[in-house]
Amino acid sequence: MNVAHVAMLLVITSAALAGRDASLSTVLTPDGRILEGASGSFDPEGFRMTYGSDGEPLFVEEASLSGEPASFSGGQYDAGTWYTLGGGVNDRVTSLAVSGSDVYVGGWFTEAGGSPAGYIARWDGSSWHALGSGVSDWVHAIAVSGSDVYVGGQFIQAGGNPANSIARWDGSSWHALGSGVNNCVKAIAVSGSDVYVGGWFTEAGGSPAGYIARWDGSSWHALGSGVSDGVYAIAVSGSDVYVGGWFTQAGGSPANRIARWDGSSWHALGSGVDNDVLVIAVSGPDVYVGGKFIQAGGGPASRIARWDDDSDTWCALGTGVNEWVEAIAVSGMDLYVGGWFTQAGGSPANRIARWDGSSWHALGTGVNDIVEAVAVSGSDVYAGGWFTEAGGSPAGYIARWRDPEVGIDDTPEVITGTLHASPNPTASGVELSFRSTGLSPLTLDIYDAAGRLVRTQDLGTLPAGSQAHYWNGLDGNGQALAQGVYFVRLSSDEIEASTRVVLLR
Repeated sequence: MNVAHVAMLLVITSAALAGRDASLSTVLTPDGRILEGASGSFDPEGFRMTYGSDGEPLFVEEASLSGEPASFSGGQYDAGTWYTLGGGVNDRVTSLAVSGSDVYVGGWFTEAGGSPAGYIARWDGSSWHALGSGVSDWVHAIAVSGSDVYVGGQFIQAGGNPANSIARWDGSSWHALGSGVNNCVKAIAVSGSDVYVGGWFTEAGGSPAGYIARWDGSSWHALGSGVSDGVYAIAVSGSDVYVGGWFTQAGGSPANRIARWDGSSWHALGSGVDNDVLVIAVSGPDVYVGGKFIQAGGGPASRIARWDDDSDTWCALGTGVNEWVEAIAVSGMDLYVGGWFTQAGGSPANRIARWDGSSWHALGTGVNDIVEAVAVSGSDVYAGGWFTEAGGSPAGYIARWRDPEVGIDDTPEVITGTLHASPNPTASGVELSFRSTGLSPLTLDIYDAAGRLVRTQDLGTLPAGSQAHYWNGLDGNGQALAQGVYFVRLSSDEIEASTRVVLLR
């Protein structure tokens, strides 16, 4: 039997299965071809698929297979899974904002999911969408308010029309905010009809504005005399606006890298921090601050700290992290942190970690380069940055972490199940076996190696216990899929299970 001309499925089963299949190496020739006449199920961990000169499939040793998802559990890691967002984007992501099922992404990229997207795009859960023709240069800040998406960065046009560093997308078209500002925007926060904007600018709407200003829907306003140098972060809580950056003064008085505007005057937060503030997040009386600093309020605080507004004191978050913090997102009692670091609380955590109020946790094996933006929606944590891998699998500068044990209180617990495929190899299809809870409908999704959804099927609510479903290797249109790595995911309200499948043609 010539494997270059006969279709078969090589199913990669979970390493957690008690009876693990024999290694793929047992049926490979020295040049990586599957031995003629080989049959059975084999575990290809440590190999990746490539192609020979005649297009025949070859398997080459590698640390791990590429694609999504990749699961991790136990030890110092949170149990969870990293997922790609389609094919991702083609350059760095610097900002994220979530609104319902939509994820807005901004950065240096000009393509999303392989299609044109001018520095900003929207992910709807299954596919990418451009926001008109986008903007003319990089985006560094996004804030969503209802159907309006406010975007800031280095650009001078939005939708082909003048828009100086700040613009609004209303769902169908772009709008300038007056004459904008005179240099790049690094941070945006929205409160009611007010849009607070910070960055490197010294003018807003043609009038002086010391690195921060407020847009009221029709005109620009300075916040007193502003601050003495660039603003990188803004967070709003009630009538208070917290501002962080490079400055050492606010309103003409000392304020080391962070300050609070109460609507009429500026206030320092104690003695502040000893180096730049890059991000701020507020939760009740707690103001979380991340950046380059190693001290807060004169005490040790390695790149992240908490200001307690009730007691006017600074607190460290354990031993912190070992390099810059660029992003913070709060979800209930959990704080998700992204940046340049490789350790959190003294343990490995590659550029992203979770603080639960008393200790640090890594998110699987993390990502392979800097995280600049983090956003949380339910049990989904979105991360964007400079990375090209998440959990050891390809991820085009953006990825989603799903942690079934975090952020779920009053909803049914989601557990990780087992999905097994057999027989293998096969020329006709594969039978998927699993256990159903019998409580809610099951959905079967098939993704290609780029993370594109190629088939979805509603299996309905099946009786509790062992079940099986046959997949014939076709996409949602009934067309035969090309050879390559595919990911089969089964999900319901209570369970998620996945396995990898390599389809050979």
